Amino acid sequence: MKKLSFLFSLFILLSAFTCENEPLDSEIDTSNSGNLNCEAATQEVATAALAFVSVTDDNYTQLCSAYKTALENLLAACGDPDGSIQSSIDALGDCSDPNGFDDCEALANATNLAEVNFNNATDDNYADYCNAYKLALENQIAECGDNDGSLQAIVDDLGECVVNVENPDQELSLFAGTAPIDFEDISVAVENGMVKVTGVDTSPGSVYSIYFEVPVDTTGEGLINDTFELTLTSVFYPSELGPPFDFVSNITVNEAGNLVGSFGGVVTNADGGDLSITSGVINITY
Repeated sequence: MKKLSFLFSLFILLSAFTCENEPLDSEIDTSNSGNLNCEAATQEVATAALAFVSVTDDNYTQLCSAYKTALENLLAACGDPDGSIQSSIDALGDCSDPNGFDDCEALANATNLAEVNFNNATDDNYADYCNAYKLALENQIAECGDNDGSLQAIVDDLGECVVNVENPDQELSLFAGTAPIDFEDISVAVENGMVKVTGVDTSPGSVYSIYFEVPVDTTGEGLINDTFELTLTSVFYPSELGPPFDFVSNITVNEAGNLVGSFGGVVTNADGGDLSITSGVINITY
């Protein structure tokens, strides 16, 4: 029953439902709930799920049936556009055998529910829904495997569940030859121990952009060099010609949402074209 307990605890989390006291078996009444509105049906499901968390072999049929009825009422009251409610109902089977519960189907359904909430997350609840989605994916991997690696790839892409911050108070600029370029539209993401910075020049007709990564809370020279990309009419990378054509960078502040540094030198595109950039400024608050 351990996996069942996890699954329905996760369902309660995804339903954004809290309750000070878990209901007793006798408190679950689904006999007169055929015409519930969506809000009441959601409450009923959460109550039944809370009871099901502590299910035993002795009360499995009773609590499973109550939970299944609550889900059926939820489907009738709220609809089921992605099929996740019906999948939960199907996973419960006929509630006659505790060992007949399809764990992997139910865990996959929990992942689907988590994904729906994650895709509709706001900045305020992004971290909660992202972490819930990661937890569902990781549990599904642990219990059911991940033959093609697709689930783990999603976990990796979610990173540390930090909201991307667009247009922070910043300066990100450089001179390409004698032409100044300001990257006014900046996005910062913190993932897998890296601060990832993307800047876009929003001037009319411009396609200029810049990208680099810096290890979290790390300062020093050359930290952005391996990931630095400057897109103008083509993509330029730090030159490997050696002195005096070195590309140099220095991060002097990197903590508490502040990133300050400088960069400059020669960059080269795939055709061997060289460009000198100077006065590169990084001064970002995110």
